[in-house]
Amino acid sequence: MEQLTIPGVSGHSGFPENPRRRSGRRDRMPASLPDEPTLLALAAGLADPAVGAPILRDLAVSLRRSGGDALGESIRGRIAEGGDPLGDAFCTVRSSPERRASGQTLTPPDIISAMLSWVGRQGNVVERVVDPGCGSGRFTIAALQRFPMATAVAVERDPRLALIAKANFDVLGLSSRVELIVADYRDVHLEPIVGTTLFVGNPPYVRHHDIDPARKAWYADTLKRLGHAHSQLAGLHLHFFLKTLELSRSGDLGCFITASEWLDVNYGQSLRDLLSDGLGGHDIFSVKPETLLFADALVSACITCFKPHQPSSRMAFREIASRDQLVDLKSGHTVDTEIARSERKWSLLVRNEIRSIPSGHVPLGEMFKVQRGQVTGMNRVWVAGSRAAALPSRFLFPAITDAQDIIRSKDHVIDVDCLRQVVDLPAKLDDLAAAERDAVAHFLAWAQTEGAAAGYIASHRKPWWRVGLKAPPPVVVTYMGRRAPVFARNSGARLINVAHGLYPLEPLAAGYLQRLIPWLNGNVSCSGGRMYGGGLIKFEPSEVMRIPIPLPALLMASAPD
Repeated sequence: MEQLTIPGVSGHSGFPENPRRRSGRRDRMPASLPDEPTLLALAAGLADPAVGAPILRDLAVSLRRSGGDALGESIRGRIAEGGDPLGDAFCTVRSSPERRASGQTLTPPDIISAMLSWVGRQGNVVERVVDPGCGSGRFTIAALQRFPMATAVAVERDPRLALIAKANFDVLGLSSRVELIVADYRDVHLEPIVGTTLFVGNPPYVRHHDIDPARKAWYADTLKRLGHAHSQLAGLHLHFFLKTLELSRSGDLGCFITASEWLDVNYGQSLRDLLSDGLGGHDIFSVKPETLLFADALVSACITCFKPHQPSSRMAFREIASRDQLVDLKSGHTVDTEIARSERKWSLLVRNEIRSIPSGHVPLGEMFKVQRGQVTGMNRVWVAGSRAAALPSRFLFPAITDAQDIIRSKDHVIDVDCLRQVVDLPAKLDDLAAAERDAVAHFLAWAQTEGAAAGYIASHRKPWWRVGLKAPPPVVVTYMGRRAPVFARNSGARLINVAHGLYPLEPLAAGYLQRLIPWLNGNVSCSGGRMYGGGLIKFEPSEVMRIPIPLPALLMASAPD
């Protein structure tokens, strides 16, 4: 990707509170602002026409002008007082789904202030600020106001957001201190400087499904070269951490806010490895899931503070229980870096929990293999409905298709007669009898019109119609909800991706499963799962396998006669 530089300017939105702002002033755009072109025309009118990369000049020329001088001057005044009316309006005229697809979540001012407070306490003289996903410019502006001798490099891939950022910088008179680069952060190169570079911002959250395969390959190959775990399932925000490691030098600082999933998920192992070896993890602040920081995104949050290329024997972890605790991001309890490196679930370190296996117990994974249910690729097609009525019955399998099938099961025993069925066709259809082949062909023709052959899952399996249900597991367990997981015995139901199946690694003593199920339902709590925004709790197979369970001899001996 070509790196386009706007001399003397840069571009994330909503600035920290400016003390000059008049009390009670509202920073919302007028209700008459109709659409994005009008917003961008206003931004173009506020930006300095003498500077800017061709991509932004051409964009400004192509926009229809609207709103008049009075509106433009009103917006200019609000920006000068410390507001971000253009960024706020951008979040209104561009829908949440559109912005989420590009990871465009703008950061509230109090969070930015908290992060910069941590930076200020490190004692470094910040010479340069790098904002890797700058949006409307919030982090860059706040950092330049806090560190008046620093310059900044702000990177924004979306030219329209970059235009808004340019308008903000120009109005605030920061143009001479900021270089705005319209490019993907992963393509950016930085010249070395004398002094500290601060990498600060909110890296965009984009799921791996929407990341180009070549970018995934760069991520995996770079981590492999560094000797760390590598997964192409990582989201874009993890790519930004790795790129920052490449750009940084000893003596630099980093402070990013991201979703907190990486603390525990398997693909987050690469970032956990980096922070404990190379990226210099220093302070990890994980916000409790019920404390929502972003008005338009139900996400968990973690503020990660690091000192690249500066190894340390200890790291600090702290759980943020309320927004008030963001005012001063003081370090939490410390953990030996070697312990952090060996721990695969960092949420336990955040909560300062020491995991131990009680006497007579073992991790569930030593007795069971835990597998998630099969992903169908399109439940509305493969969970049998009226369109599947003509299919041969041997291709229809009773299956758990909803977590409620487990939660509402009588005495925690699955009754297959109460379940819906899932279509699971054979890979080869040529050997079917004519009547069966016609019924299958008719069903598949309908499935194609529903898009079942074109989805991500179907396009990665051969043939596209082969769902591939696994054998019925003896035990099933829910894995997502606002409660502890629920276990149930299973005597023949297949499983789709709404629950996990437990398969014994060796034959178990008679009666053990009958007694283990009520023990699990009475003793497994929410604490072993991953907490998400809004209080959602998720147990991946790895979390289920870490649950300590009693050995058969102990459970059988303790059970009543």
